Amino acid sequence: MSLDYHGGRNSWHVAPMAGLEKLETALKVIAIVVAAIVFFQTRAGSGGVEVAGSVAIQSRIMRAMAIGLAIAVLDRLQQREVASIAFTVVNDLAHWGMYFALSSGIAAMLGVVVYCALMMAGDIAKIAFFATTDYTVRGIPKPLLVAGVSAFIVAYGVILVLAV
Repeated sequence: MSLDYHGGRNSWHVAPMAGLEKLETALKVIAIVVAAIVFFQTRAGSGGVEVAGSVAIQSRIMRAMAIGLAIAVLDRLQQREVASIAFTVVNDLAHWGMYFALSSGIAAMLGVVVYCALMMAGDIAKIAFFATTDYTVRGIPKPLLVAGVSAFIVAYGVILVLAV
């Protein structure tokens, strides 16, 4: 039997979380705190810098991920899972914060590296969860779920490579 926390539910609910889901969430919560710190530090010293080169590429990648997460919020609303909706909204805001931090210039780089490494580790935990359970979301094939998460891992990796 598959673990479909969301299928067939018409009411709002809070889904249970397994160990790897808790690890993913913990890693991403730390990353979100890093994003908030970086965002507020770069906003305080921001002077409307125009970024170029690798930082501009990093900025565009982060913006694309933020847009992807905004779309994911719509999916979470369909699932009616309260904790997942709240977390995805905050996660999306963190991505937007990192996008704006990158847009402010290179000063945010250490924070960006820490943020991306933690988010990548969280997504690796998510893929491990997919690999070790029969988890599904409304019948979406597991390879498609893994591909979506893998795209974020690759994006974080590109940002990290461009940071060095």
